[in-house]
Amino acid sequence: MDAVLFMVTAAILVALGDRWPILLPTAVPVAALAGTTLPDLDMTLGLGHRSGLTHSVLPVILLASRPRWWPVAAGLALGIGLHLSADVFPNAMRGFATVKVPGMGSIGRGGSWTWLAGNALAALAIGTLLLCRIATIRMTAAVLAIVAVIGTAYLFVTDGGWPALLVYGATGWAVVRRRPTG
Repeated sequence: MDAVLFMVTAAILVALGDRWPILLPTAVPVAALAGTTLPDLDMTLGLGHRSGLTHSVLPVILLASRPRWWPVAAGLALGIGLHLSADVFPNAMRGFATVKVPGMGSIGRGGSWTWLAGNALAALAIGTLLLCRIATIRMTAAVLAIVAVIGTAYLFVTDGGWPALLVYGATGWAVVRRRPTG
């Protein structure tokens, strides 16, 4: 339920962004907080743990289709990417830890690693690229630093540990470095 609270807060920040534009990039870390727990809403929604619907970039793509919601989509993508990065490093990739596609069941061990890693990288790239479109390079760096702090704190309370943070951080750095100048 934290995810819903943070999403509503991010939406309010975007709504207020018309009057106070500085609130738009502020919505990104709030939405990132939502993204760290949003994939696990699958259990609340009766989809079963590690549903392919919530453990993917699908929620981000739905939001990113409207430019007004890019700040929320960017943050959600960064948070979901962090969550999925941690999910790539479970204690064991079997049963509860594998990704399930509605109507098909588990996609197995190898498929789950591929799904989670691919969606984590896609989420990070989408989030960073959207952020770069709505903020200056300095604001982008500041927001990504805040998200890095959120990610570090998140990894203290979840499985996945430091390998996820290292991979996620290195990928984020590479995406930012590829940003066109000018």
